[in-house]
Amino acid sequence: MAELVTYALTAAVLAAASITDLRTREVPDWLNYGAAISGVAIALLSSLILGTIWPLVYSVTGLLVFLAIGSIMFYAGQWGGGDSKMLIALGALLGLQFGLKFPFLKLDQAMIAFWINLMLVGVLYAFAWSIVIAARNRQRFAKQFSQQAAQLKGFRLTITALLAAIIIPILVVQEPMIRMALIAAALATVAAVFLWLFAKAVEKSCMLKYVGPEKLTEGDWIAKDVYVNRKYVCGPKDLGIEKSQIRQLLKYRHMGKIKKVLIKEGIPFVPSFLIAFLVSVKFGNLLLILL
Repeated sequence: MAELVTYALTAAVLAAASITDLRTREVPDWLNYGAAISGVAIALLSSLILGTIWPLVYSVTGLLVFLAIGSIMFYAGQWGGGDSKMLIALGALLGLQFGLKFPFLKLDQAMIAFWINLMLVGVLYAFAWSIVIAARNRQRFAKQFSQQAAQLKGFRLTITALLAAIIIPILVVQEPMIRMALIAAALATVAAVFLWLFAKAVEKSCMLKYVGPEKLTEGDWIAKDVYVNRKYVCGPKDLGIEKSQIRQLLKYRHMGKIKKVLIKEGIPFVPSFLIAFLVSVKFGNLLLILL
């Protein structure tokens, strides 16, 4: 019964968070904190009913472990605060435990399976989202991609050398396995170069925009340092703007000293949490299936 409640609550929380993330690029703190508290409360109730402390231990362990991981992702600049808080809430709900199982899961570690699936799903989700926004802004994207390629020193030489690394094994190397390995390595390197150019072009052409201070919300990523009278106000190193900084910007806006600031719009990543969770419930650990 506790498992069904946990599944239903987790799915509901992720669905609500996904909708708000898609609409506003934010996940309300009350939703994250409420989910975390609910996860610990359900575990506590299970411990009291079953007469064992382990459900509570698993929930608290999940919360603490994914607090650490979420903090690393946030301070590394990979996730926003809402994404990190949602991961912490899921840690409390699913827990690092042996009692809660996903169907078809070969290892009885629900949260570990979810984390692995999130990494796999997240990469595909982010790539698909980037393709969509690049297609919607194709003229700006194409121009920026060309500029990025032109700025990359030795781009043409690098691509020519990699293409040669593909052709030469086909003509020279006789051993099939070695030939395939060399070709695969060259193709992977070519793909990595183009993916890097693609990501930079998407970021600069589709994800950066100027907005007035009145449109800023706590946690927005400032893409360019803001100085007023040589005094630092906010910038990329802040890892998300704070309310006090927004108040400062509004003050300077009224004084006519600033009009707009450059922000970076992130990908609404919480929907990938929902997809990863549903995949985990249905299939378990995708890595075990793929291997």
